Amino acid sequence: MGSEAKVVGLMADSGVPQKIAQSVAGSLERELTDQIEDTEWNVEVSKESFSLTPEGDIPFMHKAEDLRSQYEWDYIVYLTELPRHHDMEPLLCEVSTVNRALLVSVPALGAHRLVAQTRNLVVALISATQKGTGQNSLEDSVRTIAKLRSARGDTGTGRDDTAYIVLPGWSNRLRLLTGMVRSNRPGRMLPALTTSVAAAAAVGTFGVFYSSIWTLADSLNPARLLLIGLLVIAALTFWLIFRNHLWTKRRDAVYAWQGGLDNTTTIIMVGTSVALMFLVLFAFLFALGLVVVDTGLLATELMHPASFGNYPKLAWLAACLGTLAGALGSNFDSDDEIRRATYSKRENERRQQHDDRNDEGT
Repeated sequence: MGSEAKVVGLMADSGVPQKIAQSVAGSLERELTDQIEDTEWNVEVSKESFSLTPEGDIPFMHKAEDLRSQYEWDYIVYLTELPRHHDMEPLLCEVSTVNRALLVSVPALGAHRLVAQTRNLVVALISATQKGTGQNSLEDSVRTIAKLRSARGDTGTGRDDTAYIVLPGWSNRLRLLTGMVRSNRPGRMLPALTTSVAAAAAVGTFGVFYSSIWTLADSLNPARLLLIGLLVIAALTFWLIFRNHLWTKRRDAVYAWQGGLDNTTTIIMVGTSVALMFLVLFAFLFALGLVVVDTGLLATELMHPASFGNYPKLAWLAACLGTLAGALGSNFDSDDEIRRATYSKRENERRQQHDDRNDEGT
């Protein structure tokens, strides 16, 4: 007697979720075949995705049954990069046994072992729902999935045919924070800061050629230079955040803790990009200083023997000067480009919808 064949449809947002979907397909087929006897499993990855609803959510569950019928799938899974919430807590996934559907919020998984965690969730859902449909099967699904993460304090709540696996506690909010940073992919802002980078490079180059900077850099100890570097990185970070309206105000947050989580993510994203700009500028100015500034000339200006160690100090101080000038250059960079580079596609779409609603209300 031949084994029964079933198909799982895997859909995902572009970016990190799409990469996870492509990576997990093969291992998911093998794991399901091993876990569920007398059934052969196939996983089909679709490139189709959803637009957000006016409320800023994924309209997946309303369309899951139609999609399964359209593609002749037995189960359907959607991976989204949008952070979601339920009952004032971060939401890991939404489960419907009637629709045989699973909606996973990838940021809630954190930043590590995303493929393995996604595979475990899908296998747990399908293994439990293979027992049947209805509320009893739904409760089994919730317990099975929650067991995978019970050490983290996760809970399952549900009504009718839908269950929600939420992540209570600050440790899980920290995990959500790391997942949001991973989804947003730090450093993407750098190409959007072309004018800022150009201004920083121009002023930094001037610093390399200016003998007073040589003397000042030589007089500063490494700890003070490091402090100056951190201060200018912080200054440009907060300038970019507030100039481009990237800060989430308390009244705009759904829950009290959400604004803090969003703003922490923004600081990490923008700060990482500014720090990368600073390090690239430092490397450029260091190489330029080695080529342009002769050791003998440097020693004459400093009035003591110069060494290789003088060049990193010179380049660092010049990079600090250039980074401050980058704030002026950022005034000419596109606000929309900076926003798109700071957030993931879904988060940027959600924020844009929120801004549009505020504009309509004024």
